[in-house]
Amino acid sequence: MRKLPKAQAYKLGLEIMRNLSLDAFTLRVIAIISMTLSHIVLILWEALPMWLVIPLYALRGITFPVMAFFVTEGFKYTSNIKKYMLRLLIFGIIAQIPYMLAFGFGALNIIFAFLLGLCCLALYDRWYVKAQKRARFVIVFILILLIPGFFVEGQFVGLLLIFLFYVIKDERQRRTIPLAAFGGFVILLTLISFWTVNSDMIDTATGIAANSAMRLTMLMTQMNVFVVGTFLIIPFLLAYNGERGRKAKYLFYAFYPAHLAILAAIAFALQLNDLPMLPF
Repeated sequence: MRKLPKAQAYKLGLEIMRNLSLDAFTLRVIAIISMTLSHIVLILWEALPMWLVIPLYALRGITFPVMAFFVTEGFKYTSNIKKYMLRLLIFGIIAQIPYMLAFGFGALNIIFAFLLGLCCLALYDRWYVKAQKRARFVIVFILILLIPGFFVEGQFVGLLLIFLFYVIKDERQRRTIPLAAFGGFVILLTLISFWTVNSDMIDTATGIAANSAMRLTMLMTQMNVFVVGTFLIIPFLLAYNGERGRKAKYLFYAFYPAHLAILAAIAFALQLNDLPMLPF
């Protein structure tokens, strides 16, 4: 089969992306696949070759933006926000045990981040927009970011992403600007970590480069790898056609704790004792 010249292949790729049309179900499936592959790296990394860790870890940047985007969509179109929040709370509690088995006791799982994000949107819609109680909203919003936000996966950065997806009204801008800002912030954190890292730690890491645990720790510190997935998902969000697609209301909520429990069981069976270091 004759290979296309690079210029032609590039133009063909652009044409495909321009004509791409994705519904909500397809985007959620993409998010679930990327989440599963990245969690395989985070939980089973001791049993994986290092050359596989980097590309799979980069996929981690895809999942949260997609699900955060649909949290804002759900908030805009749900008929009962309290019922939506209660559903997230219930599934968050259910998922917490397998989450701790997989990642330890460091944080609350990502569903709680979605719940906090919804709280921010509800407060914004009720106080800032409708009631014009802007000072009260700002105070509570900052308290949510500074206190509960640091105890959930994604931390305050994830909550800000959900908020930006909602407050930016231009459809094209809301699918690009929040992700570009999110990726830029992660890159900034990476640069800061490089400037502030202890030189003795670098020397030690260099001296024991054969140690896979240290290599993985250094990889997780270099969060710019994570940004790859964040920027990669932008054209797919731009291709979202606004349609729901196949009905799978509880697909993510059921799959999330189930796959964590399975991966935690595999790690236990393989006697992999070291827990992953979550950058967020």
